[in-house]
Amino acid sequence: MEKMGTPQYILMCGICCQNKSLPCYCVDCTESLCVDCTKDHEKQKPDHITLPMAESRCPDHQKFYAVHCRMCDMPVCRECLTGFHNGHTCSNMNQAKAEKMHQVNRYKRDLSENVCSYQSSEDQGSKQLENYKSEINAVKMMINGQRERLKAMVDSQCDGMINSVETTLETHMDQLTGELSGIADCKRKIQEEILRCESLSGKGILEIKEFLETLPHLKDISDWPPALSRPVPSKFFPTETSSSEGALKQMIGNVVLVRIHNSFSCKLPVSNIQASSADEVWVSFPDEKLLTKYHYNKDKKTGEERETLKLDFKPECFLARKGDYLLASDRFNHCIWKIESKKKPQLFIKTSPNNPKGLCWNNRQELVVCVSGLTGSLRIYKNEKSYKEIGNHLLNAPSRVAQNGDENYIVLDDHLQSHDVVAIDPKGHCKWKYNGSGDSKFNTFFPKSVCCDSLMNIILSDFGNNSIVLLDKNGKFLMNLLCSMYGIQSPQGICLDSEGKLWVGQGKDGLGECHIVQYVK
Repeated sequence: MEKMGTPQYILMCGICCQNKSLPCYCVDCTESLCVDCTKDHEKQKPDHITLPMAESRCPDHQKFYAVHCRMCDMPVCRECLTGFHNGHTCSNMNQAKAEKMHQVNRYKRDLSENVCSYQSSEDQGSKQLENYKSEINAVKMMINGQRERLKAMVDSQCDGMINSVETTLETHMDQLTGELSGIADCKRKIQEEILRCESLSGKGILEIKEFLETLPHLKDISDWPPALSRPVPSKFFPTETSSSEGALKQMIGNVVLVRIHNSFSCKLPVSNIQASSADEVWVSFPDEKLLTKYHYNKDKKTGEERETLKLDFKPECFLARKGDYLLASDRFNHCIWKIESKKKPQLFIKTSPNNPKGLCWNNRQELVVCVSGLTGSLRIYKNEKSYKEIGNHLLNAPSRVAQNGDENYIVLDDHLQSHDVVAIDPKGHCKWKYNGSGDSKFNTFFPKSVCCDSLMNIILSDFGNNSIVLLDKNGKFLMNLLCSMYGIQSPQGICLDSEGKLWVGQGKDGLGECHIVQYVK
């Protein structure tokens, strides 16, 4: 007997032949099925299309669906094929459902990739939070050690400093915890959507169609998790001890406190940086015959390119001088150029046969130049032609120099694979050397630039360890002011401006960046 003519009128299960509630219909068998038989049928014949009874009948003819109209994208009964859908291309229900589920699975795969990125961001944030806690604990230990040395006079001041550190940690913890909560919520929504996709395999084609037509469901969630906020580095250190209570309070009060940390992108990796005002810096780029001025917009927190000077040489190092002109060293032509805007560079000093590199102004406003040939030395120019030379028996290949408040010249000196920081007094005597041994580093200590703050501390950009290092005036390691945790990658040029902001120029893989840190309170 043919089953096609009357299956919609059968009042009993087509398998067990009992009068039961019939919630499902098998399109391939053209049988109505009870709950128990539906489960057995799906296991025995998983390739058959089983529809909910509510979705199994054509609303126009009250007949069971037989095929899927590809042109109209809907299931139809046999009578529909002789009416409105006559001549339309059709496919069997299995094929139509498989095509719909393919779209669902592709959507599910995209969601799974999103979950992975959110999970990675969540793990990174959790690790960052733990590292930040450890760093704060290290700062507290340093303060407590100073408390023991200074006894009762320091107690109240140290308590206030610890409270400030803990307040900083609490603020960042609240901020980062909120961000992690948002990431976890987005991850949960994506996972729920994945489960919803998986549940569609047991649903009817109309419900699957409705699901696909309402995509995307997660409009408020981006494909990638938002970037986690960087922690605000809080670093404290006292200066020298004093028997005077007033000096002691001043000592404890003079702390390095990194309050603001912003950054902006540059067109190329930055090799040197010099502040010309509180919001403007000149930068140079490795192996480029350019000097570019950037203005930092405090409101937009972006860097805007203001001026670019095209040169005929590659500046090794340069200085910004009041009066809006620059001095740049040219080691290939053995000279120093004077550069003014809209003017051709003028020869300022000839250092031949020696190669000039690092430049700085000393406390007497004399030009100090790092020169190297068979040996290295510092040349201190009183004018363009008259100079004295010091350190020629101490230095190998000096690359950068800065003068500290105690009159000592802080020189970065390279020799083969070693990189030293050498302090030389105005008479040319070595006061101390530092080669990174005081720091618990993992890579080679490789300082690229140096500057000194108003407290006579020495700031170094450690290219090898992706960090900004702080030494006291005697060459003793104090701490890492900034590291990769704060976005520092391959730092090179550093400088301090008139407002106490520390500028850090860096770059890697063709990308440049400037970090701006409110360094001294």
